[in-house]
Amino acid sequence: MKTCPLCSKEYPDNVKFCPVDGSTLRAKAAGADLVGQVVADRYHIIKKLGEGGMGAVYLGEHVKMGRKSAIKVMNPGMAHDPDAVSRFNREASNASRISHPNVCQIYDFGETTDGLIYLAMEFIEGQSLTDLIDREGALPAVRAASILKQSADALQAAHDLGIVHRDLKPDNIMITQARDGTDVVKVVDFGIAKAVAGDETGQKVTKTGLVVGTPEYMSPEQLSGDKLDGRSDIYSLGLVLYRMLTGVLPFQADTAQEVMIKRLTDEPTPLAEARPDIEFPPGIQAVLDRVLQRLTADRYQNAAGFGRDTMDTVAGLEMPGTRVDVAQHAGATQLMTDDQVELATKHVVAKKATPKKAAPEPAVAPAPAKRFPLIPVLGGVGGVGAIAAIAVIMMKGGAPSQQVAAGDSLRTAQTGGQATPDAPKAAVVNNRRPTSPRNLVPDGTKRETTVTTNPPPTNVVTAATIEDSLNAAVRADQNSQTTVARRLARWVFYRSEATSKQKSDAAELVASSYDNDVAQALEWYRNALQYASGNDRTRIQNAIHALEGNP
Repeated sequence: MKTCPLCSKEYPDNVKFCPVDGSTLRAKAAGADLVGQVVADRYHIIKKLGEGGMGAVYLGEHVKMGRKSAIKVMNPGMAHDPDAVSRFNREASNASRISHPNVCQIYDFGETTDGLIYLAMEFIEGQSLTDLIDREGALPAVRAASILKQSADALQAAHDLGIVHRDLKPDNIMITQARDGTDVVKVVDFGIAKAVAGDETGQKVTKTGLVVGTPEYMSPEQLSGDKLDGRSDIYSLGLVLYRMLTGVLPFQADTAQEVMIKRLTDEPTPLAEARPDIEFPPGIQAVLDRVLQRLTADRYQNAAGFGRDTMDTVAGLEMPGTRVDVAQHAGATQLMTDDQVELATKHVVAKKATPKKAAPEPAVAPAPAKRFPLIPVLGGVGGVGAIAAIAVIMMKGGAPSQQVAAGDSLRTAQTGGQATPDAPKAAVVNNRRPTSPRNLVPDGTKRETTVTTNPPPTNVVTAATIEDSLNAAVRADQNSQTTVARRLARWVFYRSEATSKQKSDAAELVASSYDNDVAQALEWYRNALQYASGNDRTRIQNAIHALEGNP
């Protein structure tokens, strides 16, 4: 007997279509024990990989091409549910539109003559991010940033097509290995994704009023049942980053319901408070602060920008236990590439010089209390040095005469737990401190944990070191001046201890650096306007009006 998926009426096996609504009839036993069978005349089923609420997933091989695929087959019992069928087909339709190396590729989908609904997709020989975190705990920041960046790029590809994933979580981020051993990300499961651009059909995949997604990783607007766009995915990805860095989520309570309420009302737990035993890269907290804003307008507006900023915070670092020689080439200082760190805020560029007797490094006087010079009038090395001085003041949070401890901002590599005085300075991350992390686990329950390892000794970095590095970089490559200044200014802007004046000046400098990008310039001038006052505010408003008048 066959059954109509819409009206549930039964008909003899020789009837193909429902005479009432025209739907393709489905065999009741479709999907039972497929191992050894050939699905849709082309996929030989080798073995079952797993089973979930929607159906089973099999390893299949194309009978002519020999290509292995993961074959998802809908549970026959759900074939009578129009919402379930819609969701299943929607995953295939949405994911097949996205062509990106970090999105699981869809090869084929359809329905067989006996009513078997299937989806053939890329077979990923790897593990989920959930399994990786469960096994290894908090990931090194460099590894977490790489996974984040690839995931963000995948989301950006979807968002560019007007597709919102709506269920971004570690379970839906698969990790496989490239030939060189590096992580390769594949974002999967677009089953509840929704095309929002031009979607005027009221197309839905669930019954009215049902909020879809995984509560632990839902954005505030998703929890509230509001209209979603790509910024909801970006928030969820921010939670994923936090989980990778700490092993837990930023909102903790006794029940899942309380956790969701906190996400709507409270601020996320800072990284250092959640895991005081881990030394996080400078700047990563500012990135998380922005991406986890409750209001969509205050977050990153695109996933690609979130990914880039995250990578910037770890550029120049390597996995724990390895040395990071930041720059040493023929006795000269070398600037990192554009895709790397905001130079002076993430690492130290060390000059190869004849060892001298230890002497205190001279402190750099603070920059004059005036607006940052704009990029067009920086005029060379001095302008970049002034920005470096302001950045250093932000890093140390104290008087100009104080030194910047590596534990506060720039950490240098240690050899065997001891400092190496004459070696080039290098950056490390995720050093353990002799304190206990918060007793947190991903689901919000509590447990006792203790970390007893000793912290490595720290070296000291001064403003003079940073300024020397920047000056040498600019002398070597004048085109680097804009990049260096922009990165330093952005870092200052996102520092929580920066004054309104410093934030306004920093944002204005960033805006002025985008000579050929009106959208970016406008975004940063508006950021500056939030903190500006007096004549500064008037000047910034004039700049905004001028840009808005551009075609």
